[in-house]
Amino acid sequence: QTPAHSGTGRPEAPPDAQMPRRLGTTYSGRIAAATPSPSGPSITVTVSPTPPPTPLDPRGYPLPRRHLICAAAGILRFPASPTPLVDLADYLRDRRLTLTASEASEIVKALSPDPALALAFFRFAPASLPGFRHDAFSYNRILALLFRTRADPSEALRIVSEMERDGVAGNISTVNLLVGMGGGGVEVTKCLELAMKWGLRLNGYTYKCILQAHLRSREVSKGFEVYEEMRRKGYRLDIFAYNMLLDALAKSGMV
Repeated sequence: QTPAHSGTGRPEAPPDAQMPRRLGTTYSGRIAAATPSPSGPSITVTVSPTPPPTPLDPRGYPLPRRHLICAAAGILRFPASPTPLVDLADYLRDRRLTLTASEASEIVKALSPDPALALAFFRFAPASLPGFRHDAFSYNRILALLFRTRADPSEALRIVSEMERDGVAGNISTVNLLVGMGGGGVEVTKCLELAMKWGLRLNGYTYKCILQAHLRSREVSKGFEVYEEMRRKGYRLDIFAYNMLLDALAKSGMV
């Protein structure tokens, strides 16, 4: 049999040889019901679209989804029920979404006018959102908020305990924040122990934070020792830290 021709002059493929049309969206589904009928078995399938993959930056890190951050912050800041954290968990579960650590960090930033709410969300996320895990940067975000609001240093130490419990190593910014929150003595010693445990190398800014922490605690001799160590390593203080050191030395009769 001679194949039929289309208007283009090309032979048309028989119906059974034509490629099936493919859908632009991938669906997953589950069988909701299966019932027999005279014309054959009848199956009802409930389908939902596969969530789009999280966009990545050129280095391969997930990019924060701004619409999701705004939606989550809105649910928490303008609650529709007495349990906004549960509402957020329901919102994410219904849409088969989860948060990344960078998105959680941005949500904490959006909630910063209400530090108690920000801290509640920070702790709620790993406890209640499947697959969620904080990283050093999201820990730094909540520590920075505690620092700005002059929270009790014991709260920061609890955050650090949670970091260690979850096996999250901090970075040098974590150490700088902790030194800035504490005074001198035990707090500085603890921060230096953490830096050593995490395999971090102190930089000039860290030394400045340590020096200022000692001076705030009126440990002028220890502060001056840090200054001398800085000089040996080639680091310099800024004018504010120099003035702070000179004032402390003068009040202690060391100049």
